[in-house]
Amino acid sequence: MALAHEDERSSIGKTFILGLGHQKCGTTWLYTYLTNQAHFAPGMAKEYHIWDAVDTPELRHRRVGPLQVRLANQSERGRLGLFRAMQRNPERYYDYFASLLAGQKTLTADITPSYSRLGEDRLAHIRDGFAAREVKAKAIILIRNPISRVKSAVRFNLDRGNYKEGIPKGETDFARALEHYYTSGQCEVRTRYNHIITQARAVFDEADLYIGCFEKMFEASEIERISAFLGVEADPSFAKVKVNKTKGAVETTPLDQKIMDFYADVYEFCYANVPDARDLWATKA
Repeated sequence: MALAHEDERSSIGKTFILGLGHQKCGTTWLYTYLTNQAHFAPGMAKEYHIWDAVDTPELRHRRVGPLQVRLANQSERGRLGLFRAMQRNPERYYDYFASLLAGQKTLTADITPSYSRLGEDRLAHIRDGFAAREVKAKAIILIRNPISRVKSAVRFNLDRGNYKEGIPKGETDFARALEHYYTSGQCEVRTRYNHIITQARAVFDEADLYIGCFEKMFEASEIERISAFLGVEADPSFAKVKVNKTKGAVETTPLDQKIMDFYADVYEFCYANVPDARDLWATKA
């Protein structure tokens, strides 16, 4: 479904997509889908980690310090220097993305899953910062059955030896890692979807906010829906594209019920506020 012909692009406004989560819910697939759009300006990265580093206590380690910039190799120094400048001065963030939207480039994005803890004030600041530059800010929130997200994150982080997100350093056993992870602040930042959905709905108009379930996002109808939201031509063939997929099966564990009980409020909220969630999650762990 083509939404605009080449000669019509001048009548379409510039759009910034703010990815507000969540980890292991399809955000890398989304970014890959965007990079395949002719009018998308990718910038330096998928994830910029500007607002989470500034606003979220559990993610302050994302702040870029001057020594980190100086010690970086030449290829990384420019990128880290830009991130540091944005973290210190929000206007640099808005100016940077606005500068990418030139000529036929009408769409750009920052898809940082750990923006999921941002608050209403920050989201309004981002919306208004872009509005001042005649750029429409729209937000995307991707969610997944919490038990599936939690276990996928543990497997993914164990496979790459990541011990910065709630898994004890050096742990290699899946069950023990899962037990530590699911109650950690790092996990809650990435799993309590009710927070960011509530905050985003208070700031963005309904037409400027997309909430989608990972379990459905590869269906043709959902690709049509997200493409319409983005203002791009739908490409149903992308349903076959798998990006950043967790290797191996994420097994059933004795902790499953405890994890689902721990996030019971998330299930309850999503069942009431995201129409697809109950049907997609109720019988799946």
